[in-house]
Amino acid sequence: MTHKKMQTLMNAIIKEVTLTRDEGQKEYAHDEKDVFANFNRVANLLEEDRKKVLMTYMLKHIDGIAAYVKGHKSQRENVTGRITDCMVYLMLLWGMIEEEKGYGTLFGTKDHSPLHNVLDSISNENIGISLEGGRLSPDRVQPNGDLQKGRKKGSRIKKSEEVGTT
Repeated sequence: MTHKKMQTLMNAIIKEVTLTRDEGQKEYAHDEKDVFANFNRVANLLEEDRKKVLMTYMLKHIDGIAAYVKGHKSQRENVTGRITDCMVYLMLLWGMIEEEKGYGTLFGTKDHSPLHNVLDSISNENIGISLEGGRLSPDRVQPNGDLQKGRKKGSRIKKSEEVGTT
């Protein structure tokens, strides 16, 4: 595959990942303000970290991808759908990690807004405070918990003879 064809495919994949995440948000999160609401609910029910909840659901897709690579081609869900779901999970995991660094961070760059400074000073006092249904404790943000199982059967990426992939 040429670099140009791969770039075209990557652009289509990113659109698919975004659509899948948006659909999963509507179907599973049930919260306009918290993209992690479903993971947070399940994490609280199981008294487990929400990242472990996310990993549990992502590993189901990894298992299906591994079966595909080993030759098991006829599966209930298209392998590209499983790959898309894994990409969504990985982006959500990245978002959780960013959130745990502190609200207003992106790629490790702290937001120095007055609210962020207040949160820093309060958490430095070794107490926890409530944040939009979650709790900021000195060691990490522990939201309320839920599971986002953003699955979709099949893929909206059309097969291209030129690119040779789905």
